[in-house]
Amino acid sequence: MAGGVVANASGGGKDYPGKMTLFVFLACLIAATGGLIFGYDLGISGGVTSMDPFLLKFFPSVYKMEKANHSTNQYCKFDSEFLTLFTSSLYLAALVSSFFASTVTRVFGRKWSMFYGGITFLLGSVINGGAQDIFMLILGRLLLGVGVGFANQSVPLYLSEMAPARLRGMLNIGFQLMITIGIFAANLINYATSKIEGGWGWRVSLALAAVPATVITLGSFFLPDTPNSLIERGYKDQAKEMLCKIRGTEDIQMEYDDLLTASEEAQAIKHPWSNILKRKYRPQLTMAILIPFFQQLTGINVIMFYAPVLFKTIGFGDDASLMSAVITGLVNVFATFVSIATVDKVGRRTLLLQGGIQMFICQILVGTMIAIMFGTSGETDISKKYAFWVVVFICIYVSGFAWSWGPLGWLVPSEIFSMEIRSAGQSITVSVNMFFTFIIGQIFLTMLCHMKFGLFYFFGGWRSFTMAGMVVVNASGGKDYPGKMTLFVFLTCLVASTGGLIFGYDIGISGGVIAMDPFLLKFFPSVYELEKSNQSTDQYCKFDSKFLTLFTSSLYLAALVSSFFASTVTRVFGRKWSMFYGGITFLMGSVINCGAQDLFMLILGRLLLGVGVGFTNQSVPLYLSEMAPARLRGMLSIGFQLMITIGILAANLINYGTAQIEGGWGWRVSLALAAVPATIITLGSFFLPDTPNSLIERGYKDKAKEMLYKIRGTEDIQMEYDDMLTASKEAKAIKHPWSNILKRKYRPQLTMAILIPFFQQFTGINVIMFYAPIIFMTIGFEDDASLMSVVITGLVVVFGTSVSIAIVDKFGRRMLFLQGGIQMFICQIIVGTMIGILFGTNGATDISKEYAPWVVIFICIYVAGFAWSWGSLGWLVPSEIFSMEIRSVGQSITVSVNMLCTFIIGQIFLKMLCYMKFRLFYFFGGWIVVMTIFIALFLPETKNVPIEEMILVWKNHWFWGRFVNDGYVHVANGMIVIA
Repeated sequence: MAGGVVANASGGGKDYPGKMTLFVFLACLIAATGGLIFGYDLGISGGVTSMDPFLLKFFPSVYKMEKANHSTNQYCKFDSEFLTLFTSSLYLAALVSSFFASTVTRVFGRKWSMFYGGITFLLGSVINGGAQDIFMLILGRLLLGVGVGFANQSVPLYLSEMAPARLRGMLNIGFQLMITIGIFAANLINYATSKIEGGWGWRVSLALAAVPATVITLGSFFLPDTPNSLIERGYKDQAKEMLCKIRGTEDIQMEYDDLLTASEEAQAIKHPWSNILKRKYRPQLTMAILIPFFQQLTGINVIMFYAPVLFKTIGFGDDASLMSAVITGLVNVFATFVSIATVDKVGRRTLLLQGGIQMFICQILVGTMIAIMFGTSGETDISKKYAFWVVVFICIYVSGFAWSWGPLGWLVPSEIFSMEIRSAGQSITVSVNMFFTFIIGQIFLTMLCHMKFGLFYFFGGWRSFTMAGMVVVNASGGKDYPGKMTLFVFLTCLVASTGGLIFGYDIGISGGVIAMDPFLLKFFPSVYELEKSNQSTDQYCKFDSKFLTLFTSSLYLAALVSSFFASTVTRVFGRKWSMFYGGITFLMGSVINCGAQDLFMLILGRLLLGVGVGFTNQSVPLYLSEMAPARLRGMLSIGFQLMITIGILAANLINYGTAQIEGGWGWRVSLALAAVPATIITLGSFFLPDTPNSLIERGYKDKAKEMLYKIRGTEDIQMEYDDMLTASKEAKAIKHPWSNILKRKYRPQLTMAILIPFFQQFTGINVIMFYAPIIFMTIGFEDDASLMSVVITGLVVVFGTSVSIAIVDKFGRRMLFLQGGIQMFICQIIVGTMIGILFGTNGATDISKEYAPWVVIFICIYVAGFAWSWGSLGWLVPSEIFSMEIRSVGQSITVSVNMLCTFIIGQIFLKMLCYMKFRLFYFFGGWIVVMTIFIALFLPETKNVPIEEMILVWKNHWFWGRFVNDGYVHVANGMIVIA
């Protein structure tokens, strides 16, 4: 997976000479210690509020409520206006002081702003350590806040200006690293001081804030100022000397001249606070406001400075509570190092998005776990088993924050402002950050009391909102043919996509009918008897039947064989007639299955269904890839997968309805209704136009040109048309495509055509989808609940596929593959472990109602991960990587491998479940690790690359380039083709 995140993401700016010098490293290290005071306060304030002597002295009402009987509402027992004022008053002071810090930073320099921040924080720590009443406590907090405001305003600016551009991310994140170290140190100190007898340990905790304050105060005194600040204040010669020193080279004239120019621009601005409101600074101003706003709406400060309170709320004792905070502190530090190591290689966006997804999942899980334990009354304790999992998911959440929104919430705003508005912009960032930290600090415990577990969903909702706004990214590759999305293209692709309905409907319907007792009693009586036997029967093995697996998997064997014939039909007669033939045969199979009287008729109908699936799965992805504009190919091609998911969902709903029919014939309705999607694709394909590529391939050049005009919505199609003609000439020179695809120059595409569908099936998805009712019955659900659970997963699949459609052409194929792989792996391990704990190795038990919903939840998370990664892209990527001369053959290989692996897994799954038991989920989890590594190392990005230029993607790849050498590629009529 590591290999998958390495991307060249230079901004295209100047590359100033210079290197990382020891001087710069030490200067940035000292300046970064300004983060210690903020981090120490975050950790220490949450820790002392969990110490009984502290509460007894300053907040006796909270102390009494905490010590009351545990029937007290767990959500509300810490709700106190004075307690929240203690923590959040600091942020109010930091907010106000950051505006004054802007002037100090600009007029006197970054270092003196840091120095003043250290001094005031030192004063505040002394007052807090000796506090005798609530007034002294709040006064000390206000002084601490002034220190934080000044330090947070100046330190990120200092780091961004001292660091070389290509290492700015790494050095700037030193500030966040020091924040995490401060939190961790505070947690350790709290853990130790809470054990001091005599009830004065909290004074030590608060007084030791003087240590980080002294560090930044003395350190900033000896720090040099930045060249930017020196020029801004008129010290040009000193600035030039400093620039030579920090870059480690005499060749600094270009950077120095740029600094002078920027300074002249800045000095022309007399009122930076009003200037920053101008339209031209609107992008930076928006980021200066929204990034810190969203950073606080992650809920991280809630968790960090209320972490001990949270852990006590969910049932930990005092020491265990503080120890848990120490653990999260360690996680925070470790994950920040990850960010330091990757931020300048992977880029800011990738970390923000990945961290957002991780935090969103954990917020939902933690909220759900607390909801299950406390409900809405909160009048219970949490068990140790649940407490452990709450800590685990909070740690995963913290790690996601620590390598994304934590450091980047400070880094990005500090690097986006030009000199004339830099100080003002950073002040806005700090003030917004502190304002919302203050607001959340003030209202968090009240929100927890009233919103209860819904509070975690509240913050999770903000995570999904921020991610949705970030997925729009412009990327390009290869030629950009003129044209636009036309209504004609949209409608034709929509109609063609309905070919996925028949595949999806069969996956959902076959799994549903084998969960119906009348169906089992008629065709598989031995399975029915075993299912109805005593529940002491091994839960893993009670559905193991060769005939039952033959019913489901025979379709895939037929699809495998028919896909080879479909290749010829698709190439010779066109894509649309291949779809038409697939619809007709599927329609025949549905009629036979509906009227089946014995197992022979049932299997015969399944074989005809398989032929239909083989033809449509071979032709539809090709049709969509060829009709779609290159920059929208991903979105339109995934329409096929969307229709598969809609077919699955429709089948699940129909199964749920027909299972209620009295008389035992509901399964016939389920099977008969397969005729509906078959009719849709049959009639739809009859009226579809064929693709320009297919028309040219079959000699209809004039028709192809007319069609290209129509689908691109412009007359400027000559370049694309010429490229298609050239590709067609190359294709016609190939007399034997089946042998040609085996040549060395097609090795990359052939590998993907085999391994992508192979890996897609070894995610275990079809096992879950067409055996889902059996899985849910196996883990203890009743018949109706089983089918209803499948309806839920069907909805998740549709949602996940819609997500893929929205982002695949913006975010890229690789990132979705990698993120989905991680998500599926985690869920496979969790589901396997939960079933293993319940059933052990003998499988002789039922699942409790407490555990059953969790199995469904994690299966849904797994299904979502599949839907927006391997589900959608397993069909998209193979359909877009082949050049015209091997396109039909390549797609046939993709379909046949897919169906072969589906057939094999369908045949052996129940046997594997019987013998491997819960380890089967680990088996598929292991394959997910393998396939994710494969994608990271061997699949290049294909988004926005025209199909006819895809060869360049392989030629430029670090591994596949050795197979596609210069001798295989040449230019004909301005187009790159394979020799």
